[in-house]
Amino acid sequence: MSLLRVAVLVDLPREAASGGHVKYWERIAQAAAKEDLPIDLTVYFSGAGADETLSPRVRFRFLPPVFSTQRLKFLPYVPAHTDLAPFHPRLAQELPRYDVIHTTDGFFAFARTAERIARWNGIPLANSFHTDTPAYAELFTKATLESLFGCRFGGWLDRFLKISSRQRAGKEKRHRAHLRNCAAVLAMRPEDMALARSVVAQDKIKPMRLGVDKDLFLPQTQARAEIEREYRIGAGKFVVLFVGRVDAGKNMPLLLQVCAEAIAKGVKLHLIVAGLGPMSDEVRVKLKGHVTLVGLVEPQKLARLYAAVDCLAIVSDIEIGGMIGLEALACGCPVLVSRQSGVAQLCGDTKAMQAVEGNAAAWVEALTDLAHDTIRQKEMRDAALMFRQDRLAGWADVLNTDFIPVWQNMAREKT
Repeated sequence: MSLLRVAVLVDLPREAASGGHVKYWERIAQAAAKEDLPIDLTVYFSGAGADETLSPRVRFRFLPPVFSTQRLKFLPYVPAHTDLAPFHPRLAQELPRYDVIHTTDGFFAFARTAERIARWNGIPLANSFHTDTPAYAELFTKATLESLFGCRFGGWLDRFLKISSRQRAGKEKRHRAHLRNCAAVLAMRPEDMALARSVVAQDKIKPMRLGVDKDLFLPQTQARAEIEREYRIGAGKFVVLFVGRVDAGKNMPLLLQVCAEAIAKGVKLHLIVAGLGPMSDEVRVKLKGHVTLVGLVEPQKLARLYAAVDCLAIVSDIEIGGMIGLEALACGCPVLVSRQSGVAQLCGDTKAMQAVEGNAAAWVEALTDLAHDTIRQKEMRDAALMFRQDRLAGWADVLNTDFIPVWQNMAREKT
C-alpha cells in the first residue's frame, strides 16, 4: 500500500520558547516517528532552522518567512512572529507533491498559499484550531495603541474607532473564508465547532484531542522536597505554578494582582513562574520574596514542577486547549483554570480541576480556599490520578484516532 503524503503547515518559528501550537505538532510528529504508519509526514515551520529528520517517513521542514512580523518594529510586543505575506513561493513549489495539506491557522502565508495550491491542484485541504488568533489580535491591538499613544488616548481611540474589535472581526471573517476551502475541520472547543458549522457541512467537522506523554508526566513523590530545597521555598507554603509566556496574552496582570491580594490576606503563597515574557521583571519586583522565576524549563523539569506544587493556575481566558492542564493532571497536580478557557471545556467534569470566573475576586477566593483546605487538595490530587488513568490519551492515540482516518478519508474522496 502506498504511503499517504501529508504536509502540516505551522506558520510559526520552532524554538525553545514556542507555545502549545508548535509543541502540539512536535508531539504528533514524534509519535509518528515511533510508529509504523501508512503516512509520510512533513511538518513545516516558519524560520531559517535546519531541516530535521525524525524517521525515514517523518521530518520537520523550515522555510524562511516572506514578510515576517519581526519587520514591524513599531509593534511593542509580539508573542510569536509569523509571516504576513499573502503567498509563499517556496512553499507553493513543494505542496503539489502531497496527497493532503493540513493547515493549523487560516490567516497567514502558509495557510493562504495552501488555499491556492489545493484549489489549483485538486489536493484536499484540512484545518485544525490551535490558537484563538482573533482574540489575540484584539488584545494586542489594544496594547499597541496604548503603547503608541498612551493608555488614556490610545484607549479612547480604540473605543471611538473600534480598531481592536474590527481586527478581531476581520480575523474571524478570514478564518471562515479559509474553512470554506476545507474538506475537513478538526476542533476541540464547542465555539470553534460552531464557527466551522457556520461555513462547512456537519459531516466535515471532526473532534480532536490533546495527548500527554504519560511516561514523562507522572507523579513524583520526592519532587516537593527537591523543589523546596532547590528554590529555597519555606516549608508550609502554598505553592502555585504558572506555565507560559509572562505577558498580557496569558493574563499575567490578573495573576499578579490575585497573588498580591492573597498574600496581603495572609495566605502563605509562593508563585513559581515557568516561562519568559515582558512582564517577568514586574512580577519579580511586585511579589519580591514570594515568587521564583525559573525561565524556560525542559519537559523533564516541568514534569517535576507539576508534581511538586500545590496547584497550577491557568488564568488565560483565550486558550483553545493548552497542554499544560493535561500535563499537570497527569502528574497528580490540582488545576485552577479560567472558566472561559478551552482547558476547562476540554477536561469536562473532574474534581481535579476547578473552573474560576475571570475576575480578581473570584481568583483570590479560589486560591485562598484551596490553600486553607488540605483535605480538598488531597481529593483533587486523587481525582487527577484517576483522570490520568481513565481519560488521558497518548500522542500516538491522538494521531491514530483523530488525524490519520480523517486524512485517509480525504484522500479517498478525492479519487
